[in-house]
Amino acid sequence: MPGLYPLPKENEVHKMLSMLYGDELVLDTGEPVPVANGSSMFAVYINDEGKPSTACVCNYNFVAFASSSLTRIPVGGAEDAAETGDFSEMMLSNLNEIMNICSRIFMNNSSPHLKLDTVYKSLDDAPDNVRTMFDNAEERIGFSVTIPGYGDGAISFMCT
Repeated sequence: MPGLYPLPKENEVHKMLSMLYGDELVLDTGEPVPVANGSSMFAVYINDEGKPSTACVCNYNFVAFASSSLTRIPVGGAEDAAETGDFSEMMLSNLNEIMNICSRIFMNNSSPHLKLDTVYKSLDDAPDNVRTMFDNAEERIGFSVTIPGYGDGAISFMCT
């Protein structure tokens, strides 16, 4: 049974990311990014009552390439960050902005309001109610993404 928030469709994700990265962005349906694999970060979105309700999970390649592309951080620096998980403050700030924009993809005319709460580097850093949200996720969808001029990454969305 679908939850209160719609799981994004491929064309919606493509449209939103293309607004940031241009028409050369390539998006294909793929496997959801594992949240607890040590090479992903995730954003948690909360409802107006402050309850975690949805999330967006990004592998390190997406984090590095998508965030670096926004402010033209050199590709070599992005590749190093993707490999090590050592992201600059600028990359993390850019990722936060990308994740904030992605909050809109979970809402439609009939869904409640939702907003970005926190971007986590690890499930270990998340409070219990966030871990519970992941355990109770009803729907997940993943995408492979090619950020023009940078490389391939993966992003996924989950709803409770």
